[in-house]
Parts: sequence; structure tokens; C-alpha cells
Amino acid sequence: MNEKIAQIVDSAGNLPRDILEKYQIIEVPFYYTFDGDTYFQENAEYSTVDFYQIMQERSNQAPRTAAPNMNDWIQAFKKAHENGYKKIIVTTISQALSSSYNNANLAQKMYLSNVKDLEIEIIASNSCSCGQAALEIKIAQMIHDAYLSWKDICTITKASIPYLTTLFTVKDLYYMKAGGRIGGATAFMGHILNIKPICEFVKGVVRPVKAVRGRNNSLLAMANIAISRLTQLSNPVICTQNALCDEEESFIIKHVLSGLSSDVPIYRGILGTVVGAHSGPASIGIGFVGDIPGNIY
Repeated sequence: MNEKIAQIVDSAGNLPRDILEKYQIIEVPFYYTFDGDTYFQENAEYSTVDFYQIMQERSNQAPRTAAPNMNDWIQAFKKAHENGYKKIIVTTISQALSSSYNNANLAQKMYLSNVKDLEIEIIASNSCSCGQAALEIKIAQMIHDAYLSWKDICTITKASIPYLTTLFTVKDLYYMKAGGRIGGATAFMGHILNIKPICEFVKGVVRPVKAVRGRNNSLLAMANIAISRLTQLSNPVICTQNALCDEEESFIIKHVLSGLSSDVPIYRGILGTVVGAHSGPASIGIGFVGDIPGNIY
């Protein structure tokens, strides 16, 4: 195909920086704040590593995040258009978790009201973090291969979302309580019993998958859940992300690879601020997506 296709993502997937550079992906950052007054753009003023270090320093002050605004999206569309792109595919965090998708749609309508030679498709991933990243890497690979049309890539992307898995586990329930993901009583009992829940994005929202006692057991259980699903997929794209726990991420990767029949590349990264604000330091996740069953392309 001779189409010149631009890929734009919000930073909820927190794609590895080398992937952004390799595939020339435009990232529209989320914002975060610790005091409610001063907001920073993700991956701009501070790195994601800095974000988690600040969380550790301000352990009694849970951060909050805010979606990219309409102007942020307009500037991204303008950048792609001015670089000669006539087709754009956009992916965002789940619509149920953030206004990023809605803001992108409002920006699309405004920008296209003055531009006639551009087409933009905006797709909510129904996910976040490493699962969203896996989907976005899959899109980048399809664009790079230049075998499919923009319309076909959009169709495959939408059809892939029901087969997308995003799992994560936390070390401390404090941040999930502070972010309203669990109640105070649940957090208290979880702390007393040393419960480390494994959670998943289901239809765009966070749902518990399994409650496990002990950190090592939760990591192993999450890896086993991933293996059981990955063995059902063809050509999976796999991403892992961690919040300052590289060794534990390596443990999960080693265990997952040992359970698969063939070597599969696993893209490592840092858990972004959108999930990290609610899960805290030492959280870790794995996300993946494979070919659509019966895919004719």
C-alpha cells in the first residue's frame, strides 16, 4: 500500500520510548498532580521513574491524573497533517476510565471542520497500560509492513480489542483505596491478610481476577494466568510494565517464556502514571493481543 498513515496514541499505554521513535508514533501525554494545583505532563517535565520516586517520598499524598485536553489532541493532528499524513489512526485509554477518547473526538470534529484532505479514526482500546501498549505495537507493525490499507488496519484494530488481555498486581493496597478502586474495609483486611490482588481490565474497567496471599504467589499466579491465555493465541504481541520492580518483571518474563512452546519477543516498559497513580510503586502488569481468530487479512 502507498498510503502514508500516522499513528497517534495517548500516554496511558506508556509505550517504550524506543518503540515511539522506531515507528514515529506521536504520543499525547496525560497530566498528573500531587497537590491538586501544579500539573505535569507525563514523560515531559519528569520521567515516569521520577514520578514513582516522588510517590515514595510523598507516601501520604496520592497523585491524581487528568486526560489530554482538546487542544493537546488538535496539536497532535496538526503535527501529523503538516508532516504530510492524510490518514491517522488514534488509540486511547478505555472510555470508561478517562475523558481522553471524548476529548480526541471533540478535537477531531474541530480540526476536520477546517481540513478536507485528512481522515482520522479514533479507537478506545477498552484497556490501559501494557495491554493498550500491546495493541499499539500491533498497529505500528501493521503500518510498518505496509501490506494493509488504513481502513483494514482500523477494522483489525477494532476487532482485536475483545481479545486483548491486561493483567496487573499491586504490592500495597493503599493507592487503590486512595483512588477509590477499593473500599477502606477491603484495604484493611487485605493488609492484615497480606492479600495481593490480581486485577484485569474487563470491558474497559478494572475487575479483580484472583486474590492471592503473598507477593511471590501473586506474581506466579499472574504469570500462570497469562500463560493459559497466551497458549490460545497466534502471533501474540506481549508487553510487561513495572513500577520500579525490574527484578520481579524479569521473573514474570522468564516464567511466561518457560510456559510457551516458542520464543516470543516481550516488550518491557515502565507502568505509566495513569495506572500507577492508583496502583503505586512496585506494581507490575502484563498485556497481550494476538491475531483475530479466523482473520481473513
